[in-house]
Amino acid sequence: MTKKINKLSDNRKSARVDDSFTIYYKVISQKEFDKKASFYIDRRTSNRPSSKRYDADSYSLDWSSLESELDYNPFLAKIFSYLDKKIDAILYNQEQMLKHFTLEGSPSETRETGECIDISGSGVSMLLPEKLNKETILELTIEPPIYPPFTIIALGEITRVSLTKKKGKSGYEISTTFVSINEDDREEFIKYIFKRQRELISSKKRSDDFY
Repeated sequence: MTKKINKLSDNRKSARVDDSFTIYYKVISQKEFDKKASFYIDRRTSNRPSSKRYDADSYSLDWSSLESELDYNPFLAKIFSYLDKKIDAILYNQEQMLKHFTLEGSPSETRETGECIDISGSGVSMLLPEKLNKETILELTIEPPIYPPFTIIALGEITRVSLTKKKGKSGYEISTTFVSINEDDREEFIKYIFKRQRELISSKKRSDDFY
């Protein structure tokens, strides 16, 4: 039974989809990796003090727990749940604005940007204007274009580098493998990947039906 569970887990991690959005990255030293690796594995991105995020546990509410109340009203619960998500989105956008200004005013925290080529539960591929060496460790900030938004900060090791002209742009395609990522973060990422796969299949089906 254990082997079957592990196999299913590996299959989820290998799920891959082409995508395109900005990924932020920063080359880090071995010393930085040694300092951050276990911490990034042990804590979700949203629960790391350095991320300057609000404490989700302080603001979130398990709406399903209200169903046992005598005066439970599913319509009102749905409205409040919607408002709760809107507040989350506002707080997230506010944080993104603060993060933007912080990065502008702090050269030491400046990150580079790459364009996502494809993503999987085990790593990401990006198009970069600069050439980086294999085995370089990157601190990756991944913010998929989805609502409600989420951010994953993980450490990845470059496993492949090649010159390319993908998407009409010249540059270097690099493939990275996650070497330090919280498993709950990874699961959130995998859910997004499956959602994108369904969207692409649905879009292709509509296109085929049209023609």
